[in-house]
Amino acid sequence: MKKVLLAGVPKSPNLGDGLIAYTLNRIISMRGKHQVIHFDLLDGRCDQSMPIYSARGGLHYALAGPPASAAAQYASAPAVKLNSAGSGKKMTPDALRRLKAYWIHRGKNEKLNRELQQAVEESEAVFIGGGHLLIDTYWTFPLAVRRVADEAKRQGKPLHILLVGARGPWSTQARRWLLGACRYATSIAVRDEDSRRFLLDLDPKLAVKTVTLADPALFTPEAFGLTEAAAGQEKSGRRKIGLGVMDPHEMNRHCELRWEREACADWWLQAAKVAIGAGHNVSFFTNGAASDNAFVEEFVKPRLSGLKGVEFTPYPTTVEQLVGTIAACDTVIAQRLHACIPSLAMGKPTYGLIWDRKLENIFADLGMKSQLIDFRESRQQLAAAVDGRMADSGPAIDAKKLQLYEHIGRILP
Repeated sequence: MKKVLLAGVPKSPNLGDGLIAYTLNRIISMRGKHQVIHFDLLDGRCDQSMPIYSARGGLHYALAGPPASAAAQYASAPAVKLNSAGSGKKMTPDALRRLKAYWIHRGKNEKLNRELQQAVEESEAVFIGGGHLLIDTYWTFPLAVRRVADEAKRQGKPLHILLVGARGPWSTQARRWLLGACRYATSIAVRDEDSRRFLLDLDPKLAVKTVTLADPALFTPEAFGLTEAAAGQEKSGRRKIGLGVMDPHEMNRHCELRWEREACADWWLQAAKVAIGAGHNVSFFTNGAASDNAFVEEFVKPRLSGLKGVEFTPYPTTVEQLVGTIAACDTVIAQRLHACIPSLAMGKPTYGLIWDRKLENIFADLGMKSQLIDFRESRQQLAAAVDGRMADSGPAIDAKKLQLYEHIGRILP
């Protein structure tokens, strides 16, 4: 059995990153007998912690599992911590934030380099894949990506950069590290056209090996045994409207839009009232990020106290729980990309709340721009979303999945 190393961020508390690792693993398994060694860029080798290696079956089976011990339940309790408003961070010079990241990585180097060297030795190809990795997070990701690329180069192993997001600005040093990895890579697959344009503006020579593909989470049904579950069957009458909430402070890091927490919470209250007024039930959920959970606790829940027809789904701590939450909804209105894509893949009416360009680009690529909601002008859009039906996105999704399947087949050893 051939082995490939997949380096990403599968242990991120935002379970969308774990979903990427999960579905990439599934696509690789569909292309033949390969073993995937998972390596978290910031935390090291994580084979045994990935739910991918559990026995497969239907989604219900995966969710049930053996009862967890009290200690395990405590250890896996959802994180609830609101990010700061950012005043302290804004006052910290960028140079100091980069220096902090450098010393954190230097402290981890002995453990991570030892694990990485062994993992690369075992592998016949190295993938850096999944997630918004080609960004300058004050050197955190540039240092981590460089570490993997340098080890692959040192051992003469082929490197493929797989389904990543890329966005600037990059500092001078981050540009040297990230472009060094891209130039060594045999192939680069980005997940949206903005990412491709950004890379080619930095180095036009990358064009010969850079392609744009869809997000691997489109393979959620295959990864979780939902293909035969008729997950996308429309339900008449009273439906469950899933509202996937994100802390709007996250927008400060990724886009030019700004949305105050108070105003955002009021918007979700209005969305719930529209759904209930149309005769449906409402289920609030998150992707598991600590600040998303805290935003719901501190801003959303108090506004909806006593409102009938509303439930708050327990905050997920595993990828299976996230997918199970989405599968239980009949319609999904969400802001996180990896709440929207699994829902789309299941054939559910799905509406994305605009913020980051990557979400807009992916909806546009699937011919679903009409399914985007602008929170600034959204009352009419909300009513349409609540009463919405499945968009005819099946052929576009199938075409994107085929491109993914074929590309991964070409780069596997």
